[in-house]
Amino acid sequence: MGADSILKENNDLVREAISSDGSTILHIAVGIGNNDFVKNLFSYITEEDVSATRSSDGSTALHIAAIVGNTYAADLLHKKNKHCLRIKDKKGKEPLHKAYENMHLDTIGYLLKAVDEYGKTMLRFYSIGTSVQSHLHPGVEIGVDLLVNAISAKQYNFASDLIQKFPKFASKNDDVLMAIAKTFPSGDYGETHISPSWKHLWEGICIIAELMSLPILRGFLMDEWNGISVSNVMKIVICLLFDAFLFLLGLILLPSVVLLYLMWWMSRLIVEPFTHIQKNKEEMDEAEKVLELVCDEIDKLEFTGTHHPYYTRPILEAACQNAHKVVDEILYRSPEAILSTDQSGYDIIQLAVIHRSERIYNLIYDIGERKNLYRTIVDSSKNNILHLAGRLAPSSKLNKITGALLQLQRELQWREEVKKVVFPTYITQENIFKETPGMVFTREHEKLVKDGESWMKTTAESSSITAALITTIVFAAAITVPGGSNQDTGMPVFSREIAFIIFAVSDAISLFASSTALLVFLSILTARFSEKDFLVSLPRRLLIGICSLLLSAISMMIAFSSTLFLVFCHQKLWMLAPICGLSLIPISFFVALQLPLIVDLFQSTYRRKFGPRRRGKRARFNPDNIRLFFGN
Repeated sequence: MGADSILKENNDLVREAISSDGSTILHIAVGIGNNDFVKNLFSYITEEDVSATRSSDGSTALHIAAIVGNTYAADLLHKKNKHCLRIKDKKGKEPLHKAYENMHLDTIGYLLKAVDEYGKTMLRFYSIGTSVQSHLHPGVEIGVDLLVNAISAKQYNFASDLIQKFPKFASKNDDVLMAIAKTFPSGDYGETHISPSWKHLWEGICIIAELMSLPILRGFLMDEWNGISVSNVMKIVICLLFDAFLFLLGLILLPSVVLLYLMWWMSRLIVEPFTHIQKNKEEMDEAEKVLELVCDEIDKLEFTGTHHPYYTRPILEAACQNAHKVVDEILYRSPEAILSTDQSGYDIIQLAVIHRSERIYNLIYDIGERKNLYRTIVDSSKNNILHLAGRLAPSSKLNKITGALLQLQRELQWREEVKKVVFPTYITQENIFKETPGMVFTREHEKLVKDGESWMKTTAESSSITAALITTIVFAAAITVPGGSNQDTGMPVFSREIAFIIFAVSDAISLFASSTALLVFLSILTARFSEKDFLVSLPRRLLIGICSLLLSAISMMIAFSSTLFLVFCHQKLWMLAPICGLSLIPISFFVALQLPLIVDLFQSTYRRKFGPRRRGKRARFNPDNIRLFFGN
């Protein structure tokens, strides 16, 4: 006999407790998430049963839905009886309170909207772990905590909806903006530049359309037509040709741009890395929206002093976390916030150097009078900014960089960059411990130098063995040509075959590349490994060595495949496909394993990391506002 048959015979079973804690069938069905059964139960219960049926601790079924995060069941129960929203259990807690305790954000969002629609203000539900006599209203405290937790969990859509529904939550204190500063997406993978959007597509189409319709000839005819002459005719011809060129360029670019965006949107549905980039881009956009909403609410508040106090802690935290979007937004709204200092007296530029936040450094270092201050600023221990650059970077920042070599290189790059900012006399200035910036750097990075030396030697030793093996193999293949030689002329038997030419060229490339790699790795093993060598010399040698080794390995496989085709598969073209396919397997593995290191080495060594060009094209903050504030 089914449950429906039993309930039809005895409707009172719905209201009776069936467990030791006094839970009814409705409580249990909601708790285990059997929502179809919950819908069926509504045929046997009344509106009053939803609020009257409770467990031993006074919980209604809506309390249970809030505890387990069953938003669908909460919606069913709320629609059945709207009054159950404000029913409290024996501890005086409403369903919304229970959802908050268990941090089910979706359920909380639904219940918040339901309570608002019910006509009750959020300022009447009780907070957790705070006194009723708190200077803040308990409901607002819960709302602020909820918003902070949502942002910390990167639930930016939920946070945005919550702010728009209850704007006071965003500006009650600086906790919300602090949460944004701590967890703001880094954008390290370049999603904002790689991932296109429909807005960018439309902007691109508009630019192309403008090029295609550029009225050069019309303006010339209207403004500069002085009658028929040879010079005027030549100008008209030139303008016509230029207009035609722009029109043809637009015809080529327009479908290309549209096709590029369509290919991107198609590929992100299939290839996981593209999907990951798209998700990161969307997360960045959502975070920026929440940041703007919070700052909008803070700007509505009145304050005394040079800048809003709610911006002080967040901008300093953002400087530590390299959250340049947060710093950019705050300085755009309140340029005076650049004066903020922490408890140790460090300002934004000092924190950016200590925590290796290059985006913050690039954003604010070149600001008129402030730049002169940065050159001479010292802390309580008489450490200038170059002393701070000599400190070891936080482990959280170093761990993002591949290998001890590149970690030390990044530290040296910071020292060299800051050295350009300070006055020459400050390069050898001593602090209260009689240490110069160079001495601080050597002491702090002693272990990293040893680790970098060990890492370089280990890499060079293993790579040199591989290079030596490849050199031996391809040299032997060169002197024992495939198919042998003609006894009369001494010429290779297959000398006129295309495959033999491919073999000869690839074998020569492999031999020269492996020999180069071997010599480069030997030069690494015999290097001095001084601090300055880690800046350019050693990374450049390693980059050349690995690239040469990669080229030699690929060329060796091509030469080997050509030999197989000549000796065993002559005149059998169908054998070419499996040979190429099999040869691609080791090549693919080697490239996949070595390419990340090659890219890291190249970017770390040759990509510019500091300077005004690295501020970002989309920065809202204008340094002229700071110059105006300081009267510079």
